[in-house]
Amino acid sequence: MRRLPNLAGILAAALTLTLTAAERPRLVVAVSVDQLSAELMQTYGPELTGGLARLMREGAYFTEAYHDHGFTETGPGHSVLLSGRFPAHTGIVENRWFERASGRFVYCVENGEGGGSATSTNARFLGETLGDWLQAQAPGSRAFSVSGKDRAAILMAGRRPTAVYWFSGTAGFITSPAYADRLPAWMMTFDAGLKERFATRSWLWRKEPSTPEGRVATWTFPGQVIRNGALPRLVQGAGMPLDKHFETRFRRSPFLDEVTLEAAETLMEAEHLGRGPATDLLTVSFSATDYIGHSYGILGTEMRDQIHRLDRTLGRLLEAVRRRDPGAWVVLCADHGGMDIPEALSDNGFPARRIDTAAFLKDLREALKAAFKVDADLVEDSSEPNDLYLREAALKAAGLDRKAVIAKVQAWLRARPEVADAFTAEELAVTDPAATGSPRDSSLRVLLRRSFEAGRSGDVLVAFKPWTVFGVPPTEWPTGHGTPYAYDRRVPLIFWGPWKAGERPEPVRTVDLAPTLARELGLKPGPVDGRALDLLPRR
Repeated sequence: MRRLPNLAGILAAALTLTLTAAERPRLVVAVSVDQLSAELMQTYGPELTGGLARLMREGAYFTEAYHDHGFTETGPGHSVLLSGRFPAHTGIVENRWFERASGRFVYCVENGEGGGSATSTNARFLGETLGDWLQAQAPGSRAFSVSGKDRAAILMAGRRPTAVYWFSGTAGFITSPAYADRLPAWMMTFDAGLKERFATRSWLWRKEPSTPEGRVATWTFPGQVIRNGALPRLVQGAGMPLDKHFETRFRRSPFLDEVTLEAAETLMEAEHLGRGPATDLLTVSFSATDYIGHSYGILGTEMRDQIHRLDRTLGRLLEAVRRRDPGAWVVLCADHGGMDIPEALSDNGFPARRIDTAAFLKDLREALKAAFKVDADLVEDSSEPNDLYLREAALKAAGLDRKAVIAKVQAWLRARPEVADAFTAEELAVTDPAATGSPRDSSLRVLLRRSFEAGRSGDVLVAFKPWTVFGVPPTEWPTGHGTPYAYDRRVPLIFWGPWKAGERPEPVRTVDLAPTLARELGLKPGPVDGRALDLLPRR
């Protein structure tokens, strides 16, 4: 017998959405601060008086929020925030991975044709985000995204955003043909005014209290970054031209966040966000904290000044949002945390270390050659050896058994003093990625499973020991992130809106963010790995 649809249930669901639509805010803003760890919030939070301080004071502040996957990078982290899914399900397992079909490493938002960020796309992202659910279920709603990085803007925007913009050096903010044939006139006007303002910024920060004679230092931007061993510093460069290295210098300063805010403010005004009958979603990712953290570490003068400037930037954003819609909601999170420069950590008693990636891979390759009596390299090159791929052509030419080679790779890794553990693709494929227990205690195997996708991930995934950084001086980035440890996984999660304010110490996951906002907006989310958190109404 043919079953009739449950008309009563369908009608009840539709009525629920209709009723809650009248109660939705006209504007929701989802903010990500790249590399804003919970440690940074704890270290500098008591000093702040601006937007971050306001969010901590007036929002539902989850102080124990964790990314519950292993490879804590920008692409994976941003793919999680508004999808509610682990990277294993978003497909964004790392910023870059080896594509077996093309025989090369691919960038998570590249279009595959070598067009750079001007052609970046969401084609490799799987699934949907809050913006997709909102536009599908709330007619008239729109979803915009803006960021200092293409992957941050694109991966928070979802499958079918209204518009997406990201910073691209002296070109200003751009989009790609994946989203529009051309920039709107208002963005072209905004970009035209940026170049004149680039060279008029001054980075003013407080020196450490121990510094004699004068407690502030002023550096006129653009300025040059020079290096003394592993530690870079900014030197004065008044009147310097905007040369080919300008974008690099600019990104490693607080000014990247300032122009991102300016772009967001211009977007809100030009597109009339929060002024229509339906809910608009704006996602904003501030990227400067990540570049500054990579360049200077997280506990130095530069980062302290950056957090204070970010605090002021967010204060200005909150004011702009509430002017447009007094009932607007804001949620703040981060894509990952970070660690200080290894040499500084070592000086303070941490077992920090650097890995020379080329030497590490060479040792592995030589061990495999000796074990299997071959001359060919059996492992692909990689800038970070946490995801290792075998060279299939070399295996085939030598007539080697894949399982035997993988077993040897795993055994070699587990014997290394830098390695905490290593898991084969076969082991991870049969590991349940479902969220159980506290995210504080997730095992290395489960964390790496949530960063594993069979078609994209390597043959062996590696968890290095805590406080390990890839790269030796001179290196582009003196420190980094990407590990499965709390300093990289633990981030702030704050809901600012019609909810009871206060610190919430219970452990939660970043995959909980999207289903929580969906429930509060009266939306039905797609498949998610998180759960809706209990947000108490403000009394």
